[in-house]
Formats: sequence, C-alpha cells, structure tokens
Amino acid sequence: MKKKAFSILATVALATCIATGTAEAATQSYTVKSGDTLWKIATAHKLTVDELKSLNKLTSDAIKVDQKLIVKANNGGTTSTAGSSITSNKNTVVKPVTSSTNGWKTTTASIGKGQSPSLSTEKIMLNAVELAHPLLDTPYTWAGITPEGFDCSGFIYYVFTSAGLDLPRMDTLSLYSNSAYVDMPMPGDLVFFENTYRSGISHAGIYLGDGNFIHAGTKKVEIASVDSAYWKDKFTGYKRFNLLQ
Repeated sequence: MKKKAFSILATVALATCIATGTAEAATQSYTVKSGDTLWKIATAHKLTVDELKSLNKLTSDAIKVDQKLIVKANNGGTTSTAGSSITSNKNTVVKPVTSSTNGWKTTTASIGKGQSPSLSTEKIMLNAVELAHPLLDTPYTWAGITPEGFDCSGFIYYVFTSAGLDLPRMDTLSLYSNSAYVDMPMPGDLVFFENTYRSGISHAGIYLGDGNFIHAGTKKVEIASVDSAYWKDKFTGYKRFNLLQ
C-alpha cells in the first residue's frame, strides 16, 4: 500500500515538473530587483516599455521588488530592429544606409504641420520624456546609440525606440526630413537647431516644455533652454515625427 502511495506521489511530482518546465519554456519571467525600472528591464530583454507593459497588462509604470514580470511570450515576442525599412500610415517610407552620418532618406514628401496628438502618440511622447531623464550626464560619443555614449541623433533614436516608436536610425538631417513642424509643441516633440558645428540643420533635442529641451551636447546629455544665449539664434523650430501624426 505504501509503495502504491509513493508511486502515485512520484507520478504527480513528475507531472508537475513537466508542466512547470513547459510553462517556463513558453513564457519567460523576470523578478524585479531593487533599482529596476521598466525601461531597464525592457532594454535588457530587447523590448520596448510599451511591449513590456502590454505583456504584463500594466496600466502604470510602477513596479515593486520581487514582482514577477513576463519578458517573453510563448510566440517569442516582437521586437523591432533598426535595420529594417518602415512605412508610416502617412505614406512616408524610409530606407536604411549603413552610415550614421548619411542617415535615412525620405522617398516621399513629408506631411504638413502636426495637429493635436492622438492618445497613443501622446503616450509615446510622454514615455520618451520619462526615459530621457535617467540618461542625463551620459557622455557624448560620435555616432553613439547606447547608454554608454550618444550623439544627438543617436540619443533621440535610443529614447524613442525605447518609448515604443518603431524608428530607424537617422542622422539629424533625416530626423528633420521625417518630421513636420508643429505650432503648439508638447513635451516629446523634437527641437531643431542650425549652424552649430556645420551650416544648415545640425543639431536636435527632445522638448521638455517651458522652453527647455534635453539633448546630447558636446560633452554629455544635458538640459538646456532654447532661449539661452547660445541656442536662441540657432533655434529653427519644433517638429513631430511623421510616424506620430
């Protein structure tokens, strides 16, 4: 009788292990540690913040220590890459080149001035502002696109792709070509400047509101004012990605 009971328990235990193993293979999870943020976890698992929140049905950015988050669904998840062509819903197509200084060229004309953003657009823009702040003091690196170092266009690329926008790597001129002027800028819009280290459009940042913007400056990521002595005469205006129209 004891042998039969033991056999039943062993069978149940084995079935449990098999089921657990199958579940873990289908869905990978991560346990939140002290100091973690959604952005940090999403980046480590090659997800955007929106994708991570969607997988876990999160309605806010708040997380707590020891909380378990799904970081890979059973379909393998979907992550975007910077090396693929994309098409916006406004018929603007961009195609990649390998050089970060040559950037991406627009094959159709940009749209007109931006209107009030949709809810999804506003969410991406607010995510971008939120994700940009922790990157303050990141050193400047020519053509840099990681938290180890950014140039101005690489900073914008990293922040917006982390915020959930399927965006290719572009240089400053291509950022300018693939965006439209807005009359009433919101935090998360782009700020453009000309005649800095070269003539014409040469620098860009992310608008924070109240005339302030965050950008990869000559030494590090920092916050500046468009009305400051240096930037005022170089300011050309506020724009919004065509993909967010």
